[in-house]
Parts: sequence; C-alpha cells; structure tokens
Amino acid sequence: MSLAAALTGLRIDYVDGVTEVDKKCLPPGGKEVNLDSGGLGNWRAHMNIARLLIEQNVTSALVLEDDADWDIRIKHQMRDFAKASRLLLQPLSGTSDRFLDPTYPQPKEDQRPQDFDIRKNVTGEPSTSPYGDIDRWDLFWLGHCGTRFPRANDRNVPLGRAVIHDDETVPEPQHIAMQFGDAELVQTYPAHTRVVSRAWMNTCTVGYGISLPGARRLLYELGVNKMTGSTDMMFRSVCHGSERRPVHTCLTVQPQLFQHHRPVGDKSSFSDISDHGADYNEQAFTRNVRWSTRVNFRKLVDGLTDYIDMFKDGEKADPNLGFK
Repeated sequence: MSLAAALTGLRIDYVDGVTEVDKKCLPPGGKEVNLDSGGLGNWRAHMNIARLLIEQNVTSALVLEDDADWDIRIKHQMRDFAKASRLLLQPLSGTSDRFLDPTYPQPKEDQRPQDFDIRKNVTGEPSTSPYGDIDRWDLFWLGHCGTRFPRANDRNVPLGRAVIHDDETVPEPQHIAMQFGDAELVQTYPAHTRVVSRAWMNTCTVGYGISLPGARRLLYELGVNKMTGSTDMMFRSVCHGSERRPVHTCLTVQPQLFQHHRPVGDKSSFSDISDHGADYNEQAFTRNVRWSTRVNFRKLVDGLTDYIDMFKDGEKADPNLGFK
C-alpha cells in the first residue's frame, strides 16, 4: 500500500486491522448475526475509522482496504468522478431545491433514468467539497465487487446517471465483469464509458469516500443502533434505507475505481473473511483496472512509462483471470 500510494502521488495513513472483538460490546442484533472472527474484525476496523474521523473532525476521507488496487491515472479518474457527482448532488445554479435529475428525491413508477453528460451538463458550484457540498452526501462507494443501477420499482433513490464518455481507463466490454450485480453497463453504453449513479446492491467495501456527516451516521447506524449483517451488507442497508434504517445519500461508479488486487500465490491468502480455495494464482491481476498500479510496480519503480495494460482493446478476454 505504501509503495502504491507513493508511486501514484497519494498520501495515506494507516488504521490497524482488528483480530479480536469482545462480543459483549456488539450493538443490538450482534449475537443473532453471528459473524465469524474475520467478519467481526472487519466491522470493528471500519467502525474505528468512522470514530477516528469524528474524533479528529475530518471533513472527508478516502478509506481503502489493504488489498485495494487502482489505475495509475487515479487522480484524473477522481477529477472526472467529481464532475459526475456534482451533477447528481448539487442544485441548479441560482437555486437551492431544483436539480438536474427529475426523479429527485424519489422516482415515480412511470419515471425512467436520465443520463447527464459531464462534458455538457452543469449545476451550481459546490463550496465545501469538489465532489458536492459535504452536507449533501454520506458515502461514495468507489471500490466494490459489483453493483447495479437503481430502478423505479426500487422506489427509494433517484435514478439519474452521470456519464463519463470516451474514458480510456475503462476496459472494453469483453473485459468488464462484475462479480455481483448485472451487466446493464456493458449492454447499454458504448465502450469506454464510466457511469456514476446512486449506490444500489453494492457488495464489498474495497474503497469508499466518506463525509464527516456520513461518518457520524454510519457509526450510529452500524456501531450503536443495530447490527444486521456483514459490514458491506450493512453499508448497503444504510444506502438503501432498508433494515428499518433511513435512506442515506450514497453514490457509486461502474466500473469501480478501486478493486481487490490478486497477487501471485496461494488463493487462500486472498481474504480473512471468505474462502477463495486452495489453488495457486499464477498471474497477478486486478479486475476492471487497466493500468494497475500493483501490476506495474516494476515499471513504476524503474521510471518506465510503457505500462502493462491487462485489458488491451481488441483482445479476447482472459478466462484465467477469474474472480476467485
């Protein structure tokens, strides 16, 4: 993580992982959920991060799990994400309650999703965060194992989509695969398109941006109010407004900007939570990330720029780069 961050111009701080959790300290429902030690440690570590942000009054932060990987061009990607998120969060210029998305705050049964182009559409400028004013968002679910676009019959969240066209960091459709979710992105949009929308049915907490108001809400919901499942499923319930929680403002992106890196070695070492089998992974890769920082370590430390593209245009998808 230190090497990847240094080579892509990021500064990171570490929060210790957790290996032991006293079950007497779990919020209501913890006993019934019955998470294993890995799941409990994951939950506690994420709660510790939320608590840290609250204690230090940090306005917003990016949280990454320790096996996260990203494209060498992550800063350019985040600038585009900021343009997209503003279209979904900020009111129209000169107003405080009118938005681009006609389905805001909740869609009607006959409404359909509408696309907004980051090159053409504009809203009012935010003043407290480049991604949208801090009081307008809770969570940006930037790293996940899959998601899908919200639908009108989901009823809870707006349907608008902010579209990033001609993004050379996005693999062609034959290379894009979500472990969970669906294939609407590749079936609906042209090649090299990235889309930002409300988070719906996200799985895995590989990486996320969180605001200070979001950290307070998350710590209350998951650390004080009740435990209803694994960490990512509780994040999902916070975003959906399910499990008798209120709806929170969460955005996500397809394809994701952060994903699990799979190094060469025993697959059993990939996770402390889920079983990835006993096979040996022969080739390092990161799904949906073209110029993987970790795959390109050798190039980066030697100052080379002929980066390895794991998902070259026009090539057949490699069936050996499986999710496990």
